[in-house]
Amino acid sequence: MNLNIKLFFLFLLPLQLLAINHWNKKANFGGDARHRASAFTIGDKGYIGMGHVNSAQHIIYKDIWEYDPATNSWTQKADFGGGLRYQCTAFSIDSEAYMGLGRNPQNTYEKDFWKFNPISNTWYPITDFPGEERRGASGFTIDGKGYVGLGQATSGYANDFYEYSPNSNSWTQKADFIGLPRTSAVSFVNNNKAYVGTGHTYSLALKDFYEFIPSSNHWTQKADVGDSLRQDATGFVLNNEGYIGTGNNVDGSINYKDFLKYSFETDEWRQVENFSGAARRYMVSFVIGNTAYCGTGTNGTNLNDFWSYDPTLSIKSLDYSEIHIYPNPSTDLVRFTNLKLNSKLKVFNQSGQIVYQETLKSKETKIEKNEIGVGVYIYQITNDNTTSTGKFIFIK
Repeated sequence: MNLNIKLFFLFLLPLQLLAINHWNKKANFGGDARHRASAFTIGDKGYIGMGHVNSAQHIIYKDIWEYDPATNSWTQKADFGGGLRYQCTAFSIDSEAYMGLGRNPQNTYEKDFWKFNPISNTWYPITDFPGEERRGASGFTIDGKGYVGLGQATSGYANDFYEYSPNSNSWTQKADFIGLPRTSAVSFVNNNKAYVGTGHTYSLALKDFYEFIPSSNHWTQKADVGDSLRQDATGFVLNNEGYIGTGNNVDGSINYKDFLKYSFETDEWRQVENFSGAARRYMVSFVIGNTAYCGTGTNGTNLNDFWSYDPTLSIKSLDYSEIHIYPNPSTDLVRFTNLKLNSKLKVFNQSGQIVYQETLKSKETKIEKNEIGVGVYIYQITNDNTTSTGKFIFIK
């Protein structure tokens, strides 16, 4: 086989090596590691709090922490007005958040709801949730009103839903959810429609998925969320596409780190890149702008790591007028020129492992064969939100 044919086959590398990682590690959650926490967004800030740990001892929390993406920092805010609680339900309307329900230290469920004003840093009680007390309910906001339903109630799993109006401080019962009653389902909103799916019911994890239109008070079943039965997952909407990922199977023996993306137009799910942190259940998430933020949860160990996800980060095809790589193939070294300062260079082998990386302090750099060996390599050069990718080869 001549050299050209060899090089042709060497360049047929796995496509995943060309993928850019849209997950980025951020500052750890400001409070203790925990799971069954709650999260919400107000304006350009995100909030996580509540939850518990139940390993060597049972600790329940009432603290609330504010995340500022501009500074990548956490600030503790006023404790939740209802006290110690986990598996609460939260939603935001305009410049305030609403949170309630959940399980208390007496091991019973609650039905109170509270409003949080971030300017005064104060929690105010509102009208109690009209349904049965419960934990693990789903909540979302559409057109200035909050919606809460499902969950594990005192009498069992629930399928009722209620609408909250902040103007009248009152709740109105809506159409019951048409799927099986459940707890720990994922919910999100797109184009004034809500989407709810996955979760846990009597000894069964679920993958079904439904659309709710408040204007017609009507539920419709949509395509299942992938092939895996899934509970205790998280989800969000970015750029008019839905995402659901992580969670675990029905007995908790398998924790997931995969993510699926949903097209509202075609009613189809497809796999996207995995979450970059450890597989887990009970991770929470919120969205600010075009970026999702996810963290906490458990896989047997309670976690406090925190990540951002931005699918708009671009992969820019290699442009030799901008970046020069030579000689390629090479028998001794490869030079990179016309680089941007402070870009990050990563080199991957054919197994997807990083074999070389550096932050570029000048407009050119070089990699020698004796540093990484003979082989075909993929490089990534990342600057701001743009990444250039390409291949180079060291031969004998």
